[in-house]
Amino acid sequence: MAKRYDQMQALILNAKPRSLVEIGVHRGARAHLMARWALASHKHRVTYTGYDVFDTVGEQFHAEALNGKGAPNQRMAEYRLSEVEPDRFGFSFVVGDTRETLHGRLIPCDFAFIDGDHRVEAIRGDAAALDCPVMVFDDYYLAGPAGELPDLELYGANKVVDEYLDAGFSVELLPHRDRCDHGAYAVLAVVRR
Repeated sequence: MAKRYDQMQALILNAKPRSLVEIGVHRGARAHLMARWALASHKHRVTYTGYDVFDTVGEQFHAEALNGKGAPNQRMAEYRLSEVEPDRFGFSFVVGDTRETLHGRLIPCDFAFIDGDHRVEAIRGDAAALDCPVMVFDDYYLAGPAGELPDLELYGANKVVDEYLDAGFSVELLPHRDRCDHGAYAVLAVVRR
């Protein structure tokens, strides 16, 4: 996994979430870690809800959504999460495009990680559907060494995170960055409500 994700452990230990939401489960690697960190932060039961398209879409969707990690795998994600303490941890998945399965709803949670569809409108709709005090956005882009950036009007969390900042929310860009295939750097942006 990229180095920027290592920073999530401290965020989760500090937030002590009982309910986690992840947009973009992929293969469950981060979900597994987030669950373990949340369980280590207190003695309560933790629930996790993961949203992903899994095998409901083809390669064209992933190309249009700027998803560069390959196809998600629900079976692998289920296996990883089933290894977490079953007496204190429960999980479920909502399968499909979040524009249909999430947008327009209001889902309460304690901690959310948003790393699904990388199109601005999808990210905006994902975030708007979450009633959560701590939201971590992946793929806030910083210019690469030669100024490389994707079209920020179309891709990345920048516009959405900047809208939260303009609305007076606390926003923090975490320091670790990773170089993306398109040449820009990706960092995590934390929005606290």
